[in-house]
Amino acid sequence: MRILFLFFSLVLLGFSYAPVTWAQCRVPSTSSSLGRASSIALNGSSQTSQDSTGFNCDAPTLSLAGTNRVIATFGAGNNASAGLRQLKHTTKSDALPYTLCVDQSCSNILAVNGSYTWSSQTLLGILGLFTGPNNTLPLWIKTSIGAVLSAGTYTDVIAINWDYRVCDIGAFDLCLYYSGTPTSNITLTLTVTNDCQISNTNNIEFGSAAFPSAFTTINSSLGVRCTKEGAYSVTLTSTHPDDANWRRMTASVSGTNYYLQYQLYRADNSPWTESNSYAGTGSGATQTIPFTARINASQANKPAGSYKDTVSVAVTIN
Repeated sequence: MRILFLFFSLVLLGFSYAPVTWAQCRVPSTSSSLGRASSIALNGSSQTSQDSTGFNCDAPTLSLAGTNRVIATFGAGNNASAGLRQLKHTTKSDALPYTLCVDQSCSNILAVNGSYTWSSQTLLGILGLFTGPNNTLPLWIKTSIGAVLSAGTYTDVIAINWDYRVCDIGAFDLCLYYSGTPTSNITLTLTVTNDCQISNTNNIEFGSAAFPSAFTTINSSLGVRCTKEGAYSVTLTSTHPDDANWRRMTASVSGTNYYLQYQLYRADNSPWTESNSYAGTGSGATQTIPFTARINASQANKPAGSYKDTVSVAVTIN
């Protein structure tokens, strides 16, 4: 009897003084920068970036004796419209729709006020839960295409309601569940930058004529696509310097260079010289800028030859 009594006492004492380490889980509110992207890039293609839910547990204390489960319900955000979350310009009405996902391919999309459950009871599964930045549960943000945006800062704040129950290591590897139902916020920020694209630049062919006065005026245009509300300028620079108010095409005849004067004119008939740039305001769509090309009919006759000039188009947006 004495031996049995001592044996049970040791067992009870061992149980009473076994160290217990709680699985500390944290759900802080976080802020995340989605970086910088041009308005044109965002309009034409989806941008995907990894973020963090902020949820983290001390993985070394998680036990394999039970199932670790974390449920997150993601709110609509501050700017939702027609069932879509949106990043909204801080001072304007412009908005960029986006989706939340739990994987990079966005095979699991988190609907507005929808929930997602992370669950595992295997070692690899437990370690694989916290794959986000700083060993947190991961989150991915994918923007939608088609939005016409002005430059600036876009933000949204998403509330997350948590419901977690994780298994902690107790005495003899028994499962001691640790649970909670906190709420946290994620603040998302994206910087949209100005951008421009040049399109529809056509070669100008004056054709053939015996005298400068016999050439006809050529109508043409070029296309410029710039960020909505962005102020831009278009400068046309010729290979050969301006001769007073004229551009010059050149031809080599018997080893001698000859010049044929011409000029480009904007829709208001003002000369589009290298020092007189075209000024416009972007709309987010391609804008057509018409112009005419005209040879100086008053210049002296030139030798027969093939006269050429190359004009470079440069667009600057503020």
